[in-house]
Amino acid sequence: MERQGTHATYHAPLALVVISSISIGIAAIAALFIAIDIILRRGWSTMMLVMIPVYVINALYLWPITLWTYLNYGRPPKPQKRHGMSSQPDEKSAREAGAGHCCHGGSQKEEPESAIPACHRQERPMFATITVAVCHCGAGCVLGDIIGEWIVYGAGITINGRTLWPAYLIDFVFAIAFGIVFQYYSIAPMSGDYGVKTLWRAAKADFFSLLFFEIGLFAWMAIFQMAIFNWQLEMNTVTYWWMMQIGMFLGHWTGVPINWWLIKTGVKEPCA
Repeated sequence: MERQGTHATYHAPLALVVISSISIGIAAIAALFIAIDIILRRGWSTMMLVMIPVYVINALYLWPITLWTYLNYGRPPKPQKRHGMSSQPDEKSAREAGAGHCCHGGSQKEEPESAIPACHRQERPMFATITVAVCHCGAGCVLGDIIGEWIVYGAGITINGRTLWPAYLIDFVFAIAFGIVFQYYSIAPMSGDYGVKTLWRAAKADFFSLLFFEIGLFAWMAIFQMAIFNWQLEMNTVTYWWMMQIGMFLGHWTGVPINWWLIKTGVKEPCA
């Protein structure tokens, strides 16, 4: 992450580069599998649309848990041959299969009052509920951190000669912005309200969730930059992004307790 003006360029050991590449490669394959599976199953017709990028993005750092959650609680049903039949059986089977993880945007306009209760009909362990809740802010963090890191690196922004500190600020701002967007499009289809009130609800639901996620990630960023690589690891290396992948994995777990509390207190919708 740090540009070494007075030091020789640091090259990570080959073994570390290989491990980094394998870890990121497996995650990319998992994300690609989810994306292709959703396309083949025409998931956009039965899933809550925001869950499509959420599952794909979270597989990039949390692929074992994301894949398990998707296959068990979020995978859309296979498209059925209609042959003149109404779409009602498809909707029913989609709901029973847990498509889109809980509720469907298509039914929202027709039954706004019953749509939210319908989200809770599907039986699912609390672990899966909290996992999906954390994944909303996780998706925002991934996008925010990727954009923020490249802005800081490309522009050469530093504070006290280090890029870590401005990266914290810029990453967090972008992560908050993306996180609120993901949260908004989780709440709005369930409530049927696409106005400012829902935007405020999304901001409240996402801020603390994302804050605790970033605590885990940012703490790890400080550890690997200062203690492990002595400020020598460049941002444009595969090893750096493996470190970030680990940090996001840790961030997921620091985000679990607050999401449990947010759901229990009603600040965050279990389906959002």
